[in-house]
Amino acid sequence: MPGTYKDIQRQTGLSLATISKFYNGGTVLEANRQAIVAAAAAVDYRPNETARSLRTRRSRTLGVLLPELNNDFHLTIVTGIESSLRRDGISVLICSSRATDTVDRGAVDFLERRGVDALVAIPPAHEEAALQEAVSRGLRVVCVDRVVEGLASDTVTLDNRGASREVVDHLVARGHRRIAVITGPEDVWTMSERLAGASQAFADHDLPLDPAQVVSGPLTTSTGRLGLTRLVQMPEPPTAVYCTNYELTLGALMAVSELGLQVPQDISLVGFDSEPLAAVTRPRTTMYVQPVAEMADAAATLVRDHMGQDAHARPPRAVTLRGRLLPGGSVADLASAPPR
Repeated sequence: MPGTYKDIQRQTGLSLATISKFYNGGTVLEANRQAIVAAAAAVDYRPNETARSLRTRRSRTLGVLLPELNNDFHLTIVTGIESSLRRDGISVLICSSRATDTVDRGAVDFLERRGVDALVAIPPAHEEAALQEAVSRGLRVVCVDRVVEGLASDTVTLDNRGASREVVDHLVARGHRRIAVITGPEDVWTMSERLAGASQAFADHDLPLDPAQVVSGPLTTSTGRLGLTRLVQMPEPPTAVYCTNYELTLGALMAVSELGLQVPQDISLVGFDSEPLAAVTRPRTTMYVQPVAEMADAAATLVRDHMGQDAHARPPRAVTLRGRLLPGGSVADLASAPPR
């Protein structure tokens, strides 16, 4: 027979009020939380989530909105958030939203109608209006990786401009003056920020940013592959290429292989987002790596703040994190070599 609150009380010596507070999303001492979880397992206590949600008018469910479900970076963040929140009894409902979807209602509406208490969004541009409406109705939103202009939400983002400045500084310090950028659509906030950071770094070093050496397109391997092919076939090709996300980096590396180029002898390359990809390339690709675990932890902390029993309205919070540039062998040192 399943256990009850009183069975947990006998096991722990804690008050029924403390046990109830824990199971209804309140904050309790860590030692008490561990004692309750252990006792619940010992007496086979299983909360009736449906009854609890009816009583508290809270579902203890977090909605997660993604642009798509095949992006490793986004899924890694969601995995970290889910793992962190599960021990608090918060479940996760994931929904993707592609601009080409032919459904009557959008993903934000879908999640709202299922009674989520809060929403973590890596917001697609076509869902921004729906997010604005949801926030106006009182839904608490945490945007991760991207910022929606004018949306009263918490945000957890990389210092994207700082990341690009660090990449450009690294290339310039090694003597590169003709630096190309392969980036994504302007309406994707991260891509806009990374290109702005690179542009500012070029200006700081008194380097021209030739529009012909900025390739933009969908965030796909095809864009990276075709972009690098076009760049190296220019009459005066760049000496280095900076790819601003994982798919673009992978596509550029595919082009390097297909064209029979040697890195860094023929072209220097800096990628983004994937330390494992850097590790399997020879020479190791210089890579800017995002702090995925820290981003997931920060988002989970903000969600707990919104979904706790003592949650209250507060101004939006912005968390900005720095990543790491991991040097490899893919950038030639032209500073100590004769000019090309």
